Amino acid sequence: MKVNHIYKVNEAITTLKHFIDLSAQLLPYLIELKFSNRGDSENEEFRQINHIFENYTFDNRVSLLLMNSSIVETIQNSYHYIMDVNHSKMDAKRQLHNFRKEHRRLRKNWDFIDSN
Repeated sequence: MKVNHIYKVNEAITTLKHFIDLSAQLLPYLIELKFSNRGDSENEEFRQINHIFENYTFDNRVSLLLMNSSIVETIQNSYHYIMDVNHSKMDAKRQLHNFRKEHRRLRKNWDFIDSN
């Protein structure tokens, strides 16, 4: 593999890690925002978070290839479940458990790799 290709793969991994870590912060907050009485600033935050998840362009095949994980699909499924009007706050938190579990596993792997 050429140096330029290695650079691009490393950049893709870094970008994907950032999106996964961002999702770990935003999805729980999205649940809180969705099920609260929001003011104007919270409504704007809610719209901005929705915009992020509605418009991201990661393909699950990328996470399978780069992370050996279907975490992008898990993020997408969690987001859609949270936004479904038929689910309660408790249901949404339970659904998020699968994502959090996989995120912890990946973080543990990343931390191990970074320590070497």
